[in-house]
Amino acid sequence: MRNNIITIMKKELKRVFLDRKLAFAVFIMPGLTIAVIYSLMGGMVDKLGKDTVQYVPVVHTINAPDEFLQAAQEMYGPGITVVMGMPAESEELKAKVMEGDADMLLVFEDDFMNRTSGGLPSVDSYMNSTRDYSVRAEYMITGVLDSLKMGILAQRLGGMEGAAVFETNKKDLADSGEKAGKAIGMLLPMLLTIFLFAGAMQVGMDTIAGEKERGTIATMLMTPVKRGHIAMGKMLSLAIISLVSCLSSIAGIIISLPFSNTIFGGGFELSDLAYKASDFALMILQTAAMALSFVSMICLISSLARNIKEAGGFIAPAYMVVMVMSMSTMFMRPEAGWSYFIPVYGNILCIKDILIFDYAPLHGIYSLLSTLAFSGLMAWLMVRAFYSERIMKSA
Repeated sequence: MRNNIITIMKKELKRVFLDRKLAFAVFIMPGLTIAVIYSLMGGMVDKLGKDTVQYVPVVHTINAPDEFLQAAQEMYGPGITVVMGMPAESEELKAKVMEGDADMLLVFEDDFMNRTSGGLPSVDSYMNSTRDYSVRAEYMITGVLDSLKMGILAQRLGGMEGAAVFETNKKDLADSGEKAGKAIGMLLPMLLTIFLFAGAMQVGMDTIAGEKERGTIATMLMTPVKRGHIAMGKMLSLAIISLVSCLSSIAGIIISLPFSNTIFGGGFELSDLAYKASDFALMILQTAAMALSFVSMICLISSLARNIKEAGGFIAPAYMVVMVMSMSTMFMRPEAGWSYFIPVYGNILCIKDILIFDYAPLHGIYSLLSTLAFSGLMAWLMVRAFYSERIMKSA
């Protein structure tokens, strides 16, 4: 039995590894593409952020008091340009903000400072939220107006000492490794899941449905090897191929990290990722289990399909479900332990827990048991399909 399965596995692996074009598409291209794309994206995001910070916003004002101009100068100096305008120019200046020729317009009530002593004068601010420079200007002006408010309050209370109620000293107790883990844990589980499924899907549809379409599966089924052994050999070989393809994608992400860490939240270096060998071993174990569940599911679908086109149509909904599962872990983590019993979803949660240094061994056992049960069920159904003449001759 074991020799037959190994023989089928060798045949399938040779078919992929010895085909240079296919091997390049499955193993080299994913990592290379991801490294290039993420590096370019990270560079562009980083450049956009620097350009926005270095840009000097142009803020037009009407009836602005001298105290506001003084507060803006004290806070930002040459980092902001405040232009005084006339009330008659209000509509023209609004149009400039809309078109991007100006970043913001502030319209103060007449005699603004005198009105603050006996009422609540208003400031109308106009910005364009679709333009990054305008958003940056609003952020800066909000700080200036808050400073002006504090100045007015200090005058009412007889000095800044009276206006100060308390002071806040912010201290972050998280170390650099934890912060880096949180940043990586936000996106990497989703990317890992998608890459793993895509790698298995790319080859899995051709492994069975493709051979049915070409008629080569019939020849294989006529050999003395048991059909169950053929099915298991194909499934296990596909699991190896999908894992290698996924590792290529992960390598691409790691290579791009020096240039793309802004995409993962930024503020960390590769040296901050303080993972141990045991963490990597657990990640590989959870990834392998998830690969087995994907492969068993794809092989079953491929067995039931008459050709590659039909297999692609059947697999697409499963792919969407897997994507939703992976994306749901980006912003939330369920508190209930039973969530780890959900096949695939439990593996994704465990991978995220490992990355953010919050892994619980009991949750890991839950996820592995559910994955093995799910994979076993899919493999059993696949073997049953291989023994069905109606299904295997449906091409």
